[in-house]
Amino acid sequence: MLTDWLEALLELVFPRRCPSCRQWAGSSYGWCQACLDKIVTVRQVSLAVHKLQWLDTCLTVTDYSGQVQRLIRDMKFRRITRQAAKLGYLLDYGVTAERYRGIDAVVPVPLHLDRLKERGFNQTALIFKPWTLRRNLAWVEALARTTPTLPQWELRLKERRKNIKGAFTVTRPELVAGKTILLVDDIFTSGLTMDECAKALKKSGALAVKGLALASGAR
Repeated sequence: MLTDWLEALLELVFPRRCPSCRQWAGSSYGWCQACLDKIVTVRQVSLAVHKLQWLDTCLTVTDYSGQVQRLIRDMKFRRITRQAAKLGYLLDYGVTAERYRGIDAVVPVPLHLDRLKERGFNQTALIFKPWTLRRNLAWVEALARTTPTLPQWELRLKERRKNIKGAFTVTRPELVAGKTILLVDDIFTSGLTMDECAKALKKSGALAVKGLALASGAR
């Protein structure tokens, strides 16, 4: 109750501007309704086009462009973690209950330990974990990135496949075996990272692995 009153007071004294159009937005973590309707474009990824073998399905919520791109870069390169709430609201707005029905656990794509220490957080976890808990889903950090891979966006497709191959291992197989997993990541580009994670999960007994990425930078 006290938190609600404090948020209402702060909203009155410091009203939020939409990060996209900069107009006064009020609620919705700062997004105005018009911009939400433009930015949230939930799409089903064509697994065949991307030649992905292990993911069963994959959705993206928005495009990796404009203010969404800026907010993600603010988190990853400027360590502005408060942007996670704005990005997480795009999940609230775009991902309906039908999209995650039947999910037993939500598993994030992990960072390598060196990258995690350098950055101080996994931006995927900051964006997706609150959304997961609001939906009463189980958040399970069951994957580890055992190879310090190069950023995929820096590489050509053939190099990406080699870079990410065998980079992940399942640390908690007992939590994924026999389960339907929702695998989450901040950006979907070629899909190879998520597919390699899905491979590790299925080899540890996962029944199905469905992907959900916040932003699509597919090319």
